Amino acid sequence: MRAVWSDTDDVIPETRVRAEGIHFQKVDTVPEIWRPFMEALDYPKFHESTLSPEVPDFEARTQKVIREHCHEQPEVRFCLEGEGVFEIRSTDDRFMKCTVEPGDLLIIPARRYHRFYLTERAYIRHLMFSKVRGADGQVVPQYRAPKDPIPPTRYEEYTRYAELLALLPPADERIVPDQLLFFVPHLTTALWLEVLLDDVARAVAAMHGDRLAEAGDRVARAVMVEKLLVAQLELSERITPKDFAVLRQKAYAGNGADSPGFRRLLEVGKSLAPAVERICARRGVDIVTVLREPSAHYDVHVLLRSIFELDGWIRTWRYAHFRLAERQLGPEALSKQGRPVAALLEGAEFRIVPELWSAVTKFTEEMSYGLD
Repeated sequence: MRAVWSDTDDVIPETRVRAEGIHFQKVDTVPEIWRPFMEALDYPKFHESTLSPEVPDFEARTQKVIREHCHEQPEVRFCLEGEGVFEIRSTDDRFMKCTVEPGDLLIIPARRYHRFYLTERAYIRHLMFSKVRGADGQVVPQYRAPKDPIPPTRYEEYTRYAELLALLPPADERIVPDQLLFFVPHLTTALWLEVLLDDVARAVAAMHGDRLAEAGDRVARAVMVEKLLVAQLELSERITPKDFAVLRQKAYAGNGADSPGFRRLLEVGKSLAPAVERICARRGVDIVTVLREPSAHYDVHVLLRSIFELDGWIRTWRYAHFRLAERQLGPEALSKQGRPVAALLEGAEFRIVPELWSAVTKFTEEMSYGLD
């Protein structure tokens, strides 16, 4: 198959065609080969079609396929003889001109607008495969009105992509060019905190069920989310202090501490600590014993290690908030609540499960390691 841009005739690299979700490959036209091949792709049904000026309904059929249309399922074509052109809309709304010849298998994604016409040879015999067909055995087309937008993909529908983008300030309404770099981390942090809190809740449920490996895995995933949040703040440091000040004054009247997700994050210790206590009670040990004899209580040790790590990364994230504010505002500047930026360091000392850290101190004292 040859692919070029319809508006420039520039060749389209195979990687770009495949990145558009379009599948193409060569398959032998011998029925003994293509039949089992297509069955293996789960396309056992097919309809043979010939298009040329010699067929009785040539004009009507040509007008039908040359109109831009799409289908609810992928369109699968296999050329046996002759050649034809499929012009397929790219995701950035340009036509990709794909010319098929004998042996070319082409699969156009569902709900992707396209049109078809013959080349100068004016003849093609091909097979049309489908899992779902209309009453007459044909793939049902959905024609595009001249000003119809390209229909959303299933990915766009699932992620509610259009609604998500509508939350972003339009380019012509942004107070400073980097407003997205200020807004998007706030938005995505709210979403990631929901993921983290869900993982912690499921970890606690697993701990109550004595499924410690599962619980440890959930907590470890929450740690990965915290690492992502720290990295996001590093991006926000790339905003210039001038633009940051403008955004803070004109676009952002809130306080990150008011985030519902953040407030719930500070409360996770209230469910983790009792769950740890119950595990230790069932095993007849305390945290200091687990620290002293990790091999003897290895599953508990691994779980506690994950909780320690989560607690540590939450404090790292809160320190990153201080670092961002210090960088953009200065350590002695006042927050909108009238507190100096340096007061954010207090949050970096907050431990969600203080019982664990007290146990570490006790363990250290018992082992006579000292802190000097």
